[in-house]
Amino acid sequence: MPAETGLTRSILRWSALIAALRDGPLARPDLLARLGDAYPRSASARPMVDRDIRQLALLGIAIEISRSRPPVYTLRGGAPALDTAGLRALALIRDTFGDWHPQSAQVRALLDQLAAGLRPEQLAEYARRQSSRAPLQPAIDYTPHAATIARLELAISRREIISFDYTNARGQRAAHQAEPYEIEYYERHFYLVAYHAATRQLLDYRVDRVAEIATVQTLPEHLSRAHERRPIVFRYRLAADLARGEISRRFEKQRVVERLPSGDAIVEAEGRSDFFIVQTLLRYRANAELLAPGWLREKMAEEVRALAGIYIVPAGNRPDEDIQD
Repeated sequence: MPAETGLTRSILRWSALIAALRDGPLARPDLLARLGDAYPRSASARPMVDRDIRQLALLGIAIEISRSRPPVYTLRGGAPALDTAGLRALALIRDTFGDWHPQSAQVRALLDQLAAGLRPEQLAEYARRQSSRAPLQPAIDYTPHAATIARLELAISRREIISFDYTNARGQRAAHQAEPYEIEYYERHFYLVAYHAATRQLLDYRVDRVAEIATVQTLPEHLSRAHERRPIVFRYRLAADLARGEISRRFEKQRVVERLPSGDAIVEAEGRSDFFIVQTLLRYRANAELLAPGWLREKMAEEVRALAGIYIVPAGNRPDEDIQD
C-alpha cells in the first residue's frame, strides 16, 4: 500500500494496542487474542506488536513487557514526550485525514488520546494551523465503506480467496472471484488490488463498487501472494515547456530516453494499468502525446474522440448561437 495507507494501519494498530491494555495487564496470548483483526493472525504479529510498542514509547506512551514466559504487557501511560517538531508532525497527521477518509474517526480518536496529556504550551503548538499541508480527501465520502475496507483487510490478513459483486464504470454488475493483496489509495479513490485467476492478472477494483463479499477458500501461506503485477511499459512525448528541469514522476521507472531538437522529451515509463496511464496523460492536455505501444495509443485516441464528441458540435447547434442581442 502507499505510505498514506501504511500510516493509517500503524495508527489503527496503536489504537487497538492501547485499547486492549487499558483495562489491565495481559499475557501475550491474551493480548494477541484481544487485538483481533488489528494484527495478522500469524507469527508475524509478535514482532509487529513489539515494534509498535517501541514506536509508542517515542510518543511517551510506555508499555512494559515482563521477562516471564509468556511475557506480560502492562500499559504505563505517560504524557507524550514531544518536541516542537513532533507536535507539528502530530498536527500534520491530524490535518492529513479529511472527513471523507474511511478511518478519519479512528485516527482522530487516537490523536485526541495523545493530545489529552499535552501541557498547555504543547496544546497551543499542536492547535496551530500548519503552513504546509497535504490533505488526503477522497473524491467521494468513503466513511460508509469503512466496513467493506475492514472486511477486505481481514481477507488479506487471512490469505482468503473471496467472491464479490463488482459494479463497473458503466453500471454493469458482475460476480468476481479473486485473491486480495492490498488496498491502495490513488487518484483520490481506494482500490482493492487482487489476483484474478481467470485473467491471471493483478487487477484494481474500486472499493466503493465492491459488495457481497464472501470467503471461498483460505490459502496456506506458501501458496498465496505468488504473483506479481505485470506493468505496462510505454513511451510518451512531453512538450518542451514541461520537459525542462526535473520531470514530474507520475509513473514508475520513468526516464528520458531522447531529447528532441525542439526541446521536447521522449520519456519511457511503466504504468499499473491502461486506464491509469491514459487518465494521467490526459492531465497534460496537448502537452503530452502517447507514442507506444500501438494498442495503448489507440485507447488514448478513443478517449480523445469521445471528448471531441462532447465538445465539438456542428455549426448551428452551439448553445451560444441561440443567444440574441
